[in-house]
Amino acid sequence: MHDPASIISADDVKRAPEGSVTFIDIRKQPDKEQIRGSLRYDGAKLLEAEELALPLPRDGKIVVYCGSGNSCIRVAARLREQGFANAVALEGGYAAAKEAGLPLEELSQQQPIPGEETAGIRLV
Repeated sequence: MHDPASIISADDVKRAPEGSVTFIDIRKQPDKEQIRGSLRYDGAKLLEAEELALPLPRDGKIVVYCGSGNSCIRVAARLREQGFANAVALEGGYAAAKEAGLPLEELSQQQPIPGEETAGIRLV
């Protein structure tokens, strides 16, 4: 299974001080909204990249979410392997965040993964 410390509930995220969490949205088929302040990345590319030189805080809390909470567990584990020690998966994914009432905003553009040949930004 997975280490319980590698996941976080939407309620726990809601209680975190504002600005203390970096959100990564890896949903393949996002709707028109995301958790406020999220960075969008292609989850498959995060798993495939040889080395992740992402512009993220290595010691900060990073919460990865997908649609239902399954694929984000693997991506959070990959981030931890790459030195982002506090990367966790959002239990229940975006659906749980929305249900918990986390603040949402309009969907943003997908971010490039540094070092990838296809590092251009893809519009939604």
